[in-house]
Amino acid sequence: MRDPLNGFDWSSLYRSYDSRCMSFDRTSVYLSAPEVGRPESDRTLYYQLIKLFSEGLQNSITAPMGIYEALLYWKLYSQSTASYNLDKWLRQDAAKRNNAQERLIRLFQELPATLERNPSAIIERVKWLGEFQLPGIASPNTFPVRTTFLHFLYPSVVPIFDQMVLKAVGAWNKDANHKTSVLKDYLPFAWELAEQHAQPISSFKKEGPMRVIDMALWVSRGNSG
Repeated sequence: MRDPLNGFDWSSLYRSYDSRCMSFDRTSVYLSAPEVGRPESDRTLYYQLIKLFSEGLQNSITAPMGIYEALLYWKLYSQSTASYNLDKWLRQDAAKRNNAQERLIRLFQELPATLERNPSAIIERVKWLGEFQLPGIASPNTFPVRTTFLHFLYPSVVPIFDQMVLKAVGAWNKDANHKTSVLKDYLPFAWELAEQHAQPISSFKKEGPMRVIDMALWVSRGNSG
């Protein structure tokens, strides 16, 4: 894996990132939960989800399914199949939705307060999420969504792991974002990136280092040779 961020224009990060989020739709039905509050942009929704999934609020949310579907929307809205998949998972069967909400509440109750920066421990937690059979993360090949879910729970520990970041660091091949071995290599690499670029990253006050690195990689994908 290579570092594509040497010489990166950090001053343009928000502008460059926002320009790639034009398909975000604040009127989406998947952003209708009162707690989510119809955010204006991708980044605004991110900040709201980080707040809502913080340790202090997890167990105080009595009906978390609307917040969870906002998280799935944030992760998937740029994909052409997002609306179809979200509707199939979340909106077609009220009984299944209620059952999923009960499992989500149980998941929050069983979450550890902290997660160590240990690739094996994080991978085990990624696999553990599958036990709850929640919409969007039930299948074994949903590592990108599972790591996104864990990122909102442990934002200083778990980076987002998907096709875009792997393309940026030169580690993409077919289905690489579904492979445990690739995730195991990417985790320490992402932590190292955050350390190497700690000085410019420190100027971003709303995001933690893992998220700033993710945004920069998302912007720079395909630009590093």
